[in-house]
Amino acid sequence: MKKSLILFLCLVMVTTAFLAGCSSTDEPEVAETQPAGEETTEAATEAPDTSNEPSGTLIVGITEASGNFNPLYYSSSYDGYVVDMVFEGLIALNFDGEYEGVIAKDWEYSEDGKSITFNMRDDVVFSDGQPLTAHDVVFTYLVLADPSYTGRYGSAVKDMVGYEAFYAGETDTFEGVVALDDYTVQFNFTEALRTNFSNTGYSILPKHYYGADYAVGNTAGVEAITTEAMGSGPYMIAQFRDKELVYLERNPLYSGEGYMIKEIILKFVDMTTDIVELTSGSVDLLAGVIEPTKIAEARNGGFSINSYNRSGYGYIKTNNEWGPTSEKAVRQALYYSFNVKEFVNSYYYDKDTDQVLASVQYHPFSQVSWAITDELLDSMIEYDFDLEKAKSILDEAGWTINADGYREKDGQVMELNIAAMPDHDILATLIPMWERDWGQGLGVKLNISYLEFNTILDYVIYNSDANVENWSLFFLATSITTPDPHSLYTTFHSDYIGSGNDNTSRYSNPTVDALLDEAKAIMDIEEAKPKYAEIAKILNEDAAMMPVYANTYFDLYNPKLVDFKTSSLYDWVSALKDAKIVE
Repeated sequence: MKKSLILFLCLVMVTTAFLAGCSSTDEPEVAETQPAGEETTEAATEAPDTSNEPSGTLIVGITEASGNFNPLYYSSSYDGYVVDMVFEGLIALNFDGEYEGVIAKDWEYSEDGKSITFNMRDDVVFSDGQPLTAHDVVFTYLVLADPSYTGRYGSAVKDMVGYEAFYAGETDTFEGVVALDDYTVQFNFTEALRTNFSNTGYSILPKHYYGADYAVGNTAGVEAITTEAMGSGPYMIAQFRDKELVYLERNPLYSGEGYMIKEIILKFVDMTTDIVELTSGSVDLLAGVIEPTKIAEARNGGFSINSYNRSGYGYIKTNNEWGPTSEKAVRQALYYSFNVKEFVNSYYYDKDTDQVLASVQYHPFSQVSWAITDELLDSMIEYDFDLEKAKSILDEAGWTINADGYREKDGQVMELNIAAMPDHDILATLIPMWERDWGQGLGVKLNISYLEFNTILDYVIYNSDANVENWSLFFLATSITTPDPHSLYTTFHSDYIGSGNDNTSRYSNPTVDALLDEAKAIMDIEEAKPKYAEIAKILNEDAAMMPVYANTYFDLYNPKLVDFKTSSLYDWVSALKDAKIVE
């Protein structure tokens, strides 16, 4: 094992002993608000000339990775960080939000717009030295199209030629992705859709490694490879320690540009003490921080700070298939009796500047989405806190107060099973509000189950079919990697209800399904906007999801990390391409 990792593990033991005696009692505070769309860096340092050899170690604090580093099967964004460092795709978004070639040298469309042909670099190898070719690209998409595939990313191939016949078992050949030669690959689509190009950018798996046991109709061998990931990206996984860390080393065979930091350690930290880890030197970077007191402490401690509008938001999802929340009236009543503005104005308030670093939104789009218009915002129902209105909605829906003070309908007491993470700053504020307004105010019986993050993912994603009756609602947050509102497709289309899929609220509405299908086919975004506005209006009225906050993200880091530039659509992993460690 590397000497630096040994030293790091020793430091973990010392820091853990120190943190055991610490607790957070401060009320949240926030750093200075930035105008929409802007990104700033405080205490930034220009990097001096350094060696061309990768050097230095960066320790990043994250909540926890599950160890599923398979690009076709992971669900956690923390696992996704590792995937993005180990693997590469044909294309990727740059800092300006534009696609550029990674494995692809260039590409061209057919005259009818239904095919895209990529010319690939011939100097790329996987970390075991085997060349990355068009056949690896074909293999990757073959797995996504396979009828036995159980992951979340099957939507990438559903619009490709031959998918339906291949998935139905009518043929063993998938015509959607074809190797024209070793370094030329063609994607063939049934229609010229706006969304086609982005679907060509999935991480490429080495066929000789992941496909050793693969046969059409049997992807089990591919799915089984999780922690022992192999790609062509800038880093390799040297070690994964459950509940502790992921240790990555620079891939000596990496042939791309940048990524000059030699070692990356993802250390699992507790949300209640992560800022202490940063200020004490146990970690070098906390990305996407939202808590005001932490931001202020980092600012006052001389740490560098990048801030930008978050492409995503925190949200509450309700179970639209089972229990009381399967009723639209119940979801609306819960929304009206959840004082979202109280939470945002309190939690994100910065007493030093007298500003609030977050906003309330009622639509399902990212802050940087091109779907947002004034007309869209004006059409949204604003679920301003109104406890009496919520009571009235429940009364009219037949949920009346019984002799014990609980809401009841047809002999069934209204119970909400809330899946919550322990030691979570936001939930520590939200749950007392729900107990006050849903419990005492509405007369709803609340059952709070404190579950680990990965257990919640198992409930609502991995094994959701078996857990439908175990939960009523949960709070999580999402990061959206594109300004295209098509990101909603798998979140709300009924085709994606079920284990391993993205429709975690199990929302089903044929009208929304049809609109999502129509919208993705519109090439001109101005023409597509009205379709997405109609979708948002229905989701808003159905209370299919409750966005809680849209906020500013703050990346807090040690000034030894230089040339580190992040933005709404360019996260910290992407920013490592140009970053360096200067001790």
